[in-house]
Amino acid sequence: MGSTNNVPVPARTRPRHGGLGAPYRRQRCAAAAFVCGLHLAATGAPPAVTIDDRVAALACTGGSGQGPALAVPAAQTGASGASLEASVFRATFDTSNGSGTLTRSPLVRGAAGGVRLLAPQWNAADILGRAPPAERGIYTFAADSAAGSATVPFAWENLPPSLQSALDRPAAGAEEDGLGAARVAFLRGDRALEGTQFRRRASVQGDAVHGAPLYLGAGANLYSAPTDAAYAAFYRRTQLRTPVVYLGANDGMLHAFDANNGTEMFAYVPAMLAGALPGLTSPAYVHRPYVDGPLAAGEALVDGQWRSVLVASPGGGAQGLFALDVTDPANFAAGLGALWEFTERDDAALGNVMQAAQVARLKVRTRSGRPEYRHFAIAGNGLNSYMADAAPGPATGALFLLALDKPAAEPWTLDTNYYRLDTPPGEPDLPSGLGAAALVAGPDNTLRHAYAADLQGNLWRFDFTGSAPWTTDPAQVPLFVARDALGRRQPVAQQPKVVYAEGGGYLILFGTGSLYGRSERFAARFAPQSFYAIHDDPSGRGRSTPLGRADLVERRVEAGGGGADVTVSGLPATIGGAGRPQGWSLDFADSARAGERSIVSAALADGRLFFATVLPGQDACANSDSRQYELDALTGLTTDGLRTGALVHDYLAGQPLLLRGASTREARRPNGRIDVLRSTTVVQFGATELAPSATASSVKLPAGRLQWREVPNWRELHRAAAD
Repeated sequence: MGSTNNVPVPARTRPRHGGLGAPYRRQRCAAAAFVCGLHLAATGAPPAVTIDDRVAALACTGGSGQGPALAVPAAQTGASGASLEASVFRATFDTSNGSGTLTRSPLVRGAAGGVRLLAPQWNAADILGRAPPAERGIYTFAADSAAGSATVPFAWENLPPSLQSALDRPAAGAEEDGLGAARVAFLRGDRALEGTQFRRRASVQGDAVHGAPLYLGAGANLYSAPTDAAYAAFYRRTQLRTPVVYLGANDGMLHAFDANNGTEMFAYVPAMLAGALPGLTSPAYVHRPYVDGPLAAGEALVDGQWRSVLVASPGGGAQGLFALDVTDPANFAAGLGALWEFTERDDAALGNVMQAAQVARLKVRTRSGRPEYRHFAIAGNGLNSYMADAAPGPATGALFLLALDKPAAEPWTLDTNYYRLDTPPGEPDLPSGLGAAALVAGPDNTLRHAYAADLQGNLWRFDFTGSAPWTTDPAQVPLFVARDALGRRQPVAQQPKVVYAEGGGYLILFGTGSLYGRSERFAARFAPQSFYAIHDDPSGRGRSTPLGRADLVERRVEAGGGGADVTVSGLPATIGGAGRPQGWSLDFADSARAGERSIVSAALADGRLFFATVLPGQDACANSDSRQYELDALTGLTTDGLRTGALVHDYLAGQPLLLRGASTREARRPNGRIDVLRSTTVVQFGATELAPSATASSVKLPAGRLQWREVPNWRELHRAAAD
């Protein structure tokens, strides 16, 4: 899949397939209209994916609930205390009135070893409600502003005419009513017109139903000083900045809260939402998503300077992505501000991005024998890219690479400041869309390969060992197609995990199942779902056909159902290599009865795989349950004969928190080996319960001298080395 071309080839000359850019599609169809017409008539458009599961389920509770918990270990936050394990940041919301908050609570360990959550230390909505609206630092993107700046204050007099026009209308397509300035004041927190022209709010801060908070403190320390002195200086500066918790909310803003005291440091209103913002002020307000998608942070070289970058998606609020410079959150306006926004208007293949983007460095070319690098935001095209664009051709998956150093006023140009790697068209009667990729970097922290899966169960490998534009092969086949025992495709709605395989190459780990729409809770739609580990060695020859279940070793769940713990069993096997299984598979025991599925990425620690499945309640008002699994990542079996699959009630989608305990060194063996016993507490938070459930895991690791080796000719070897 990689390309060795040093000069990007113009898009119009490059053969593409499936999710072609709209201009190229039109040119191709004009030349062969009858072919395109027959193709569209034969394939049609895949069905839409409805993103309403949580909101529909909240109707039974009056619209109130809690979002996913973000638990940051105490060592990372700099907090202290003998029993303090972590700080837990969590959003609470009420969709009936569009209000919400964010709190910080200590997670402590008791004398008996259990963990519990204490009362919140601060409440962001209360603090925000006391802030003078005119003094809040709120910004938006305005590349066409008269001042030429891409980032402007979200204040009426600073907005470009296009945004003023959108905000001066009570609804899209309506006549201007002269209330635009008042609407902006309302969105900033002014409550003077609530109950008259505008709706009443319970809180200035909006709800965050699907969005999860993101903590950003010090830098990642990716490069050592001898390698990059400029990066070392940047990293030292990040040690001094205020840690921030970022949260997107359905008040139309991404908020940056001081993690120490809960005050708002700044907020950002994506310009792509301008046409929908008046709905937030309407007395006839109906809840809908705005900035309710995933967040991600990374480090990138932008305009010759190292910066901390946040990449966010509105999720179900809009088909788009935006990137912010958050190097100095206390002085957001003094930095680069909003780097860019990218929407389906820039490329019709982009949909609702429901999984977090990532930041990566890629080699784009080699010039005069020296490699040249560029940093990109990398994201799958997500859901429903084919629903609003009326773009001809079958819907496919696509991996987007968006250059983080693109000047704000520069238009998006395919194969210049962004790249799109399309996957071949899939089955027309199934939803389509590529999720987040697992990235594999080389020793120099340059991206080499990416693994991503789609809603049709295909696992794809993208090769970045060559140079831009990294074209894909129209005849490309997936590495693996997830199908149940009857051959039905299983959707993948999570980012895979990647670990090194014993015999070389990688194991790509992921579960199947989705839960985007309320209809997916209907028992009639329950289907078998699974967890897979797929072996891939990028250095070997490519496959002409994808792997399937027959190429994997089976793992079985025993004693499943009824809420009991389960045991995972199967024959031991070395994964990868000629004549060996190319991975392992585990079918969930309660898929047919209770709809068990995996919708959240696993966590890894000490060679073990931790993941939770969801068992959705069949009743509209029933809470979901969860089954927690702990397996050996390489073998797919339970470790030390332990049972796994503990059933937890009141499930909320989110990765488990892994709390590392103290390490205990055992006595040295006669051969010099020392075993170290390390424990890990696994914490999974419920949707309404404040007290987390916890299970403990332990692993024995070798240390000291691992083995003896007699070297009888050591004197001869020593003399040879000296010579």
